[in-house]
Amino acid sequence: MKKKFYGTLFLCFLSFAAKAATLKQSFDVKIGLFDAAKVDMSYSLSDSDYSFSSKIKTSGLFDTLYEFKAEYLTTGMIDGEKWRASDYHQKTKTATHLRTKRLVFNRDGTLIQRQSAKDGAVKTVDVEIPDISIDAYDIQTALIMMIKTFQQNDSCALDKTIFNGKKVYHISLKDGGRVLFEDKKIKIKKEAHKCLAYIHQDGAEKGDLLWQVSAERPIVFYLMKDDQTGLPFVPKVEISSTPLGDLKASMTTMEINK
Repeated sequence: MKKKFYGTLFLCFLSFAAKAATLKQSFDVKIGLFDAAKVDMSYSLSDSDYSFSSKIKTSGLFDTLYEFKAEYLTTGMIDGEKWRASDYHQKTKTATHLRTKRLVFNRDGTLIQRQSAKDGAVKTVDVEIPDISIDAYDIQTALIMMIKTFQQNDSCALDKTIFNGKKVYHISLKDGGRVLFEDKKIKIKKEAHKCLAYIHQDGAEKGDLLWQVSAERPIVFYLMKDDQTGLPFVPKVEISSTPLGDLKASMTTMEINK
C-alpha cells in the first residue's frame, strides 16, 4: 500500500509546457528528514496534442525499505475543447514484482480495453464506461488540463473526474492566490500561484492510505511561468503531513527545448 501511495503522489509532481515546446524538470523528494525519491519528467503541450512522460525512483533509506521504480507515458490529441486520449503506458517495479499497464482507446479517444501484466502474466479486460461525465483517463492528463487553464487564465481552480478503466477519481484544485516564492538552491525569487489539490476516490474504504491522505489534506504545489518563454512550471510540491512525515518535492533542474 505504501509503494502505491508514494508512486501515485509522485505523479502529481509535474512540469508543464505549451506551444509544442518540451519542458523537462527534475525533483528531489524528501519525506520527513529523509531523501525519498528522484523524479524526472518531460512534457509537451500544443493546441492540437499533448504528451507527458515521467520516471520515478526511490532513493536513500526509502530505496532500501520501499524499493520502487516507475515509468509513465501519456499521449493524446486536442480538438477545441475536446481532449482525446491516444495512449497510456505504465511500468512499475518493486523488490518483488514487475507490473505493466496499458490503456487502449478507440479513434474518438474513448477507453475500450485495459491490458495489465504482473511478472509476465498478462490480463486483458474490455472496459465498460460508467454512466458519468469523464474528463480524463489518467491523473497526468487531468493535471495537464489544469495547467492549460492556468496558462490561459492565471488561475488553477478546476475540477476533473478521472476513470482509469477500473476506478473513478475526482481531482479538485483550489486556487490559493499569489504568494512570494523563494528557493535559494535554484535561485528563484518571484511571485507564484499556490494551488491546493484534493484527490478523492469513489468507494475508497476508510483504511485506504492514499485516499485518506489526499482527500483530507491538500497536495500543495506552486505554479509560475518561465520569464523568457512564458511556459508554466512547478518549482515545488508539498504535503504537510503523511504517515511518514511531511513531504516536499523540490525542483533541481529545468530545461526547455523549443
